[in-house]
Parts: sequence; C-alpha cells; structure tokens
Amino acid sequence: MFELVRRLSRFLATMDAKLATSLALSLAILVSVAAMLIYGRGFVSVDADGGLSRLFEQVAASPLAVIGVIAIFSLLALTGFPQFMLIAATVVWFGPWNGALYAWIATMASASVTFAIGRLFGGEWVVRIGGKRGESLIGFLNRHGVVASGLIRVVPSAPFIVVNAAAGAAHIPFWKYLLGSGVGIVPKISLVAALGAIAPDQAANADGLSSVLSFFTEQEPRRLAILFALVVGWLFFLYAVRVIYQRLRTD
Repeated sequence: MFELVRRLSRFLATMDAKLATSLALSLAILVSVAAMLIYGRGFVSVDADGGLSRLFEQVAASPLAVIGVIAIFSLLALTGFPQFMLIAATVVWFGPWNGALYAWIATMASASVTFAIGRLFGGEWVVRIGGKRGESLIGFLNRHGVVASGLIRVVPSAPFIVVNAAAGAAHIPFWKYLLGSGVGIVPKISLVAALGAIAPDQAANADGLSSVLSFFTEQEPRRLAILFALVVGWLFFLYAVRVIYQRLRTD
C-alpha cells in the first residue's frame, strides 16, 4: 500500500502542469456531479428559483420527454452550460439507463445545432467567441477529423458551443463529426449513469448530509470499491486521452 502511495506521489509530482490542471478540473466536475446525483432533484438548479429543475419536471411529465430534453440541451448549449451537469440532471430525472439514452440523443442533437452555427458563421466568429483556443481547435479538428471529434469530448478543452462551432468552421464532413462525437461522448455519459446507479435513493436523503454520510458508512465494501474504481479509472482514462490529444496537437 505504501509503495502504491509513493508511486502515485511521484507520478503527481512529475505531471505536466496542463495535464494536472485538466485532471483537477475533471475531479472538481465529478464532485459536483456526485453531489447532484446524491441530493437528486433538489440540487438540479441553475438559479435560486430552481429553473432547471422546473424545466425537467415539466419535460418528465410529457409523453414526448426526449424532445423536451433535446430542447433543454440545445438551448443551454448556447449559454456554455456545463455538459456534465446536464447529463447528470437527465440521469437524476429519468434514471441511469433512460437518462443515459436521452442524454446521448440530446447531446448529439445539440452538438449538431452548434456545429451548424459554426459552419454558418465561420472561423472568424468562432475565434471571436473562443479566442486563441477556438482558433487552435479549428486547426486541430481540420487536421484530425473523426479522431479529434472524439477526443475533445473527453478532454476538457473549451465550452461545448466553442468546440462544436469550431468543428463546423473547420469544414470537416458532418458524418465524420457525428461519428467521432457519438463515440466520444459515450464514456462521459456511461460514467454518470454508473454513478447514478450507485448513488443513494433520493428519498433516503431527507436528513441532508447525515443521511449521505450514513450511506457511505453503511455500504458494503464491494460497492464502495466499485465507486472508487469508477472515479480512479475515469481519471486514468482521462490522463491517457489527454496524452494522445497533446501528441496529436503537436503534429
């Protein structure tokens, strides 16, 4: 155990600064997503009045719920709202498996909308909203097409609208963009769905923090090990993808 900790410390000490920042950001997002999944619908809010919660409540009551989820994703994509949080909100309201399916469909639809915006307004507009990062993404997507479309879904690189608009401005074929994006968003959605399946029942959280702490202290070691493996596995997966991303960007 001590040897594992020592190796991990050495690994973290020699890590590239940008990679360390990316991993730290991803860990912070995971903590936020976990809080949303644990506390459930009461946490799903974009303002003090619970605007996002009300939207999902109305959508969930409709027989065309998936259309409503697509609309929410597409509208909030234009604001730069974190995609991870939207996926988590969908899992909270529709459950791990239906939520994952709805989130995948809605992400693809909203990505297509913002791709079209980038294709329509061009590279200058993308650079205007995304700065040097937007310009860099256009070049990266133009050079690597399908692979780049998949990698940028995993690696935190820019707001959702900037990433998709950059793909449109790069004039990569739409089918390549859809293929890369469709595969690239699967790990993120699968992670959130898996965490949602492990998270405590929302009805069990009536006592707030104490009930959440009870959930973790009363769980079987096997379930806690699965939770730990999911988080650590995601961070190592992110590390591997980030390394590939960095190498391709320097080509």
